[in-house]
Amino acid sequence: MNLKRALTIAAILLTWAGSVAWLVFYEAYPELRQDVSGGYRSLLSRGVMVVDEYMKITFQGRQIGYSQSTVDLDESDPRHQYLVGNRTILQLNVMGTRQWISLTSRATVDTQYALQSFAFVLSSAGYAVNVDGERAGPETFQATVRSAGSTQRFKVAIPHDAVLYSPMTEMALKALAPGKEVTLRMFNPVSMSPQSVTVRALRRETIRHRGKDVEATVLAATAEGMETLSWIDRDGRVLRQETPFGWTLEACSAQEALNVRGAAPSSDMLTALAVPVTGKAAALPTAHTARLVLRGVTVDPASLASQRQTVVAMSSNTVTLDVRADALPTAADHDAEVPAADLAPYLASTPFVQAGDPALKAQATAITGACTNRVEAALAIYEWVYRNVVKKPTVSLPSALDVLRQREGDCNEHTYLFVGLARAAGIPAKIRVGLTLYDGLFYYHAWPSVYVGRWVDMDPTLGRPVVNAAYLSLLEGELAEQMKLMGMIGKLKVTVEATEP
Repeated sequence: MNLKRALTIAAILLTWAGSVAWLVFYEAYPELRQDVSGGYRSLLSRGVMVVDEYMKITFQGRQIGYSQSTVDLDESDPRHQYLVGNRTILQLNVMGTRQWISLTSRATVDTQYALQSFAFVLSSAGYAVNVDGERAGPETFQATVRSAGSTQRFKVAIPHDAVLYSPMTEMALKALAPGKEVTLRMFNPVSMSPQSVTVRALRRETIRHRGKDVEATVLAATAEGMETLSWIDRDGRVLRQETPFGWTLEACSAQEALNVRGAAPSSDMLTALAVPVTGKAAALPTAHTARLVLRGVTVDPASLASQRQTVVAMSSNTVTLDVRADALPTAADHDAEVPAADLAPYLASTPFVQAGDPALKAQATAITGACTNRVEAALAIYEWVYRNVVKKPTVSLPSALDVLRQREGDCNEHTYLFVGLARAAGIPAKIRVGLTLYDGLFYYHAWPSVYVGRWVDMDPTLGRPVVNAAYLSLLEGELAEQMKLMGMIGKLKVTVEATEP
């Protein structure tokens, strides 16, 4: 199999989440505190505003997509009077394969400026996920996640004063004076979790826009450690945005935005996100242990520590740790009692790891029915996923049940399916996200860890029943946790100081 093609989804998802999709989340569903120019009450109550604005998205000088934001009014429906929407189209080059991705969002606000509903759709070749929510109480929404394989319903809490982002949100921020800052609370409809964005006004400056000099305020928005710069004119319109890894958004006409359909493919997105590594990196795949130094970012030592990794030293923006190759447990390990209370979260179903679904349970039973212990069962699941899921670059919100039905994808698809099957078989499992080495660079990657008397890391994407010292785990968890990697992109550097064969 082509190794590079297997190392795509974590990096692509982070690219998408870190720039355009972050813009979609931020533009569609933040919870703007009322102390920011009174939020929507102060904005919408001044008069009806209809907005239809485009931004073209470029990467390394080539257009790769566009984003269209709209605000409309429906006076016939007081409960859904204001309609806020966004449509983003992306064309990504993933290991030589052109990927078209569509992201759409909409939300409604009533006459009292309270959020009433939201919806989000991600679609790409072979996969589509729909997330929507309707107000069910003062601070409760009934949320539904639909995909090809399943429909999941659950309650989610969103504060009563939540409002929606639209181009009007900048109008609340345009008066922010240099040196001042404000914190926005937002709800991410994909991870179904609250997050904060701190916006600082840096300076006023004149930029060239559509052949004219325009005075703008430069704002820095920081979320999960990643900083995005925005240039906003005196009317509150975003003229330009820049991400730390090369994606740029510029206000433009509809005709300019739609030119993406004829654009030439851009540079490979995965390689652009790779982490540079120096030192004795070539020895990592065959090393028993290795000492690595991470520079450029602040990392929580608790997220780095695992059965394979030990933090040796830590200072500002530098972490030294020892990484070991994993090994299968001994017979004594597989017969060890599982501390049920501690491991309960790793057996639970989630909207994207549907361990309780009958289809996953049936498949898990078919795979592990003849196994006599947990190690044997985990290896059987590993082997089945590796053999039965086609290795294919995929841009999706991974879902264990969808992958069971589609049988294709890259590292996140393999990992979500493995974790879903393991949990369905009664074996605690979790998702690890970090880096793995290829061709002299570290690529973002995901793999499962399974409890078989102790935690063991496996990789059903690349065909490794246990991982080697070339795997660096940065955190664990689903999308809500994976978003924390955004602050590392473009900053992290790794040095391999020593290896032990």
